Amino acid sequence: MKLSKEVKTAIIVIAGIAAFFVGFNFLKSKSIFKKTNIYYAYFPHSGGLKTGTQITVNGVKVGSVEAVDLEEKTAKIKITMECSDDFSFSKNSVAELYNSLLGGAGLQILPAFDDAPVIESEGEFQARIQEDMLASISSSIKPTQEKLNRLLNQADTTLTGVNKILDVQTTSELKGAIAELSATMRNLNKASVTLNNMLIANQANLQATLQNANKMTAELAKLSSELSATELNKTIADAQKTLANLNTLLASVESGNGTIGKLLKDEALYKDLDKSAKQLELLLEDFRLNPKRYVHFSVFGKKAKTYEPQDEQKAK
Repeated sequence: MKLSKEVKTAIIVIAGIAAFFVGFNFLKSKSIFKKTNIYYAYFPHSGGLKTGTQITVNGVKVGSVEAVDLEEKTAKIKITMECSDDFSFSKNSVAELYNSLLGGAGLQILPAFDDAPVIESEGEFQARIQEDMLASISSSIKPTQEKLNRLLNQADTTLTGVNKILDVQTTSELKGAIAELSATMRNLNKASVTLNNMLIANQANLQATLQNANKMTAELAKLSSELSATELNKTIADAQKTLANLNTLLASVESGNGTIGKLLKDEALYKDLDKSAKQLELLLEDFRLNPKRYVHFSVFGKKAKTYEPQDEQKAK
């Protein structure tokens, strides 16, 4: 069966219209095979929002802007939103208009997860305009800018004061001081070069001197150690000799030899010495009380007082 030219032309036109429709909707980010819901939101201005702009929830596309219209009676901007039927939103959800960093306007939905009724198709979202991001950044850096301005003013004041201090005379004196410092540094450099040359020229002598010093130090250390050892040995020998003499003396005392040994070992001698000491004590006491008994000098011939031992002496 052959088709007439008219039928072929009609088929081509219909196919072209269908392709145009599909392509147009594709360019508008619309799906012709998916069911969608229409929502509205009213804003005081559009912020540059354009038809076809994607609508997102947490960065994920859920629809697109179908139309941006101006309401004649209220002068508000009516945004028509076409969203996929896969998503439903509470009546407390908010449609927020914002500006991106690149300067374009965007629209996002801030869903509310509560028990409020769901917005039906042809329903209205609550509308809100997000604070401009650049304005937010500007407001956040404003305190820093003010501090920077204060610092610049202080620096300017400081520089002004320094300029006042640095008059012609002070500047001249500073230049002179810097020149003298430069001359001193040059002299130091020359002295350093001279010293380096002297060290290089006398390097062999210096090494020999250092070797001799090291040798003398080693010999002195050896001599000191030897002297220390000799003195230590002598001290130990003297100590041993003293201990031997002390042991001999203690042995002699222990055996009863000598005065100290006899005194410690001979009990009779000890008792005689104790008795003699007591008698000497009585004699001295009697002499103190009756001196005339021992010095025979009396004018009146008075009889001397008889000595009587004290209670302590009687007890003894």
